[in-house]
Amino acid sequence: MEPALESLADRLAKLATHFDITGEWPARSLEHLTRAGAWTWVIPETFGGMGLDPLRQTEAYEAVAMGCMSCLLILTQRDAACELIAAGENQRLAESLLPRLAGHEIMTSVGISQLTTSRQGGRPAMAARPDSGGFVLTGCMPWVTGAPKCQIVVTGAVLPDGMQILAVVPMDRAGVIIDTPMQLAALQSAQTCEIHLKGVRIEKDLVLRGPMPHVLKSRSPVKPLVVATAGIGLAGAIVRIMRPLAEKADGELGELFDELAERYDAVRERLFSLAARLGDPDQEIPKTQVRVSVNDLLVRLAAGLTIFAKGSGFVRQMDAQRLAREALFFLVWSAPEDVRAGTLSALLDREPPVSRSMGY
Repeated sequence: MEPALESLADRLAKLATHFDITGEWPARSLEHLTRAGAWTWVIPETFGGMGLDPLRQTEAYEAVAMGCMSCLLILTQRDAACELIAAGENQRLAESLLPRLAGHEIMTSVGISQLTTSRQGGRPAMAARPDSGGFVLTGCMPWVTGAPKCQIVVTGAVLPDGMQILAVVPMDRAGVIIDTPMQLAALQSAQTCEIHLKGVRIEKDLVLRGPMPHVLKSRSPVKPLVVATAGIGLAGAIVRIMRPLAEKADGELGELFDELAERYDAVRERLFSLAARLGDPDQEIPKTQVRVSVNDLLVRLAAGLTIFAKGSGFVRQMDAQRLAREALFFLVWSAPEDVRAGTLSALLDREPPVSRSMGY
């Protein structure tokens, strides 16, 4: 890891447990991201950003995750919205929003998980109907990180004919209701909420893409590895805290740490090997395999850290406790059935189920 990113990780780590305990929005930590230029990383240069290549973006995300997982979640959800705006079909909207996002003048996030979630009876979780030069949106975004701090959110909705739209929703519109932040086992300071839209009208000039069958089909090349990269960053933080504890442990325990550290090194090396090939259309990324290997590593590292930390590892205000809880987040974050089944299979030392995304 380059020195500037390592320094960023260190500064974030000093505040991470404080914000985990208080649940406050991590404003001081986000100031470190501002000074590091993080808000410009994914935004194309034509809009005032840095437009990092996939490998450099992976390195940057690893550093943020190593320092503070709440900040990483806030950043990646914001970046996902920026990437959708940049890749959309509304150039005028991109020209209006992306320079302001690069300057951190406004905050955004994504509320798109409902596109793969249906209510009872098959009704879409977020429905849209045409309305005189625009659309009216009604429904729920079940998971929006940083919602209370956002001026705009990128969301997706389904029309009566099954077609989809992707749109920017201003949070000050009538009919937008932001619930209080969920009480999560970890990452409370990221202030993840449900957002409800009750007849919210969106003009056509706020539509990024659609109507079309699958508005999320075109995504950033880094996207398949974002969660795995975050996991490797967290794994690095766990190994860093565990190492001095292992050095004080008696013989066999120390040797067992060495084995855990070797597993971490191997998984990290493979992830960065794949990241170096992101964007190559001839390379298929085995995203399920990567996620499963990271999940398996995190569960084992979380258990190992708790063992080495002993009683203090069960005290909530200790770094070890926070990291152990954050490791479990990866069992549910963007975890489709093949990832969950593969993770359990790995923990049981069984062959994973066959998945289309398992091979190269």
